[in-house]
Amino acid sequence: MIAVIGGANIDIFGYPYGNSLIRRDSNPGRVHFSMGGVGRNIAENLSLLGMDVAFFGVVGEDSNGSYILSESTKIGIDMTGVMIAEGEQTSAYLCILDHKMDMDVAVCQMGITDLIDKNYIDMHFNKISMADLIIVDGNLKTEQLQYIIKRFNDKKILYDPVSTTKAMNSSTLLGNFYCIKPNGLEAEVLSGMRIRTMDDLKNACDCFHQKGVKLVFITLGDKGTYYSDGERFGLIDPKSIEMKNATGAGDAFAAGIAYGIIKDFTVREMAVFASRCAEQTIISEDTINRNLSETLICREIENDKNQSD
Repeated sequence: MIAVIGGANIDIFGYPYGNSLIRRDSNPGRVHFSMGGVGRNIAENLSLLGMDVAFFGVVGEDSNGSYILSESTKIGIDMTGVMIAEGEQTSAYLCILDHKMDMDVAVCQMGITDLIDKNYIDMHFNKISMADLIIVDGNLKTEQLQYIIKRFNDKKILYDPVSTTKAMNSSTLLGNFYCIKPNGLEAEVLSGMRIRTMDDLKNACDCFHQKGVKLVFITLGDKGTYYSDGERFGLIDPKSIEMKNATGAGDAFAAGIAYGIIKDFTVREMAVFASRCAEQTIISEDTINRNLSETLICREIENDKNQSD
């Protein structure tokens, strides 16, 4: 079982029709609502990949919270450990995409995640301790991460920083994580290094390894993904695909890494599998591509091998 601890919220996306996003004006376009939250999204992707996954987090006592619980359960995520916070609103993420379907600006309301406190973790200790892998997202603050690390110090923990600002919550804790998945900017913040070249990427990964991190994956958008386990390292080039929505690709990537850890893949195999998962999200208009599956990704990887032969 994989335990995911983190955020669950409602995503609200808006994007303009036409060839540009006009700032400080009302843009004709489309607004889309869906379930979200980095942790919850990772859990859903894992479920689609056939993994046994339990989510631990908080929703409000409102219609959005009820929707997240019921729909996530239908998808196959164990949501029985989720707290329903009386009198609170479920978290929300508001994102404006540009005409290329890439994020222009976003606002997140995630304060309810603070309720994942010591008492909550202690209440669910027995179930979480049964997990083969624990995933935590950057919506958790330093004190929350510290306590999770303390309580589950014998477990492999995968950490997704979420953003450059939230990455700072983990800056003194990195050595306690088995695996980290920052993007380029997050890796700069966490390493304190400027990253522009392949040598810079290797140096940043070496910095993380020296702190104690075993596996590092730095996602670089359209430039691919750099991976390292301290001995084996390299760059996975991205496939040439039409991007419909970049939001959620990182969550699918994290799920792919978790899948690879459970399946005992090599670090490169993990990077390839995770990259293909992310690509399936990018070609979908939704935050999560419901067509994602273990069979689909394995077929994509096999096709890539056949084309390269």
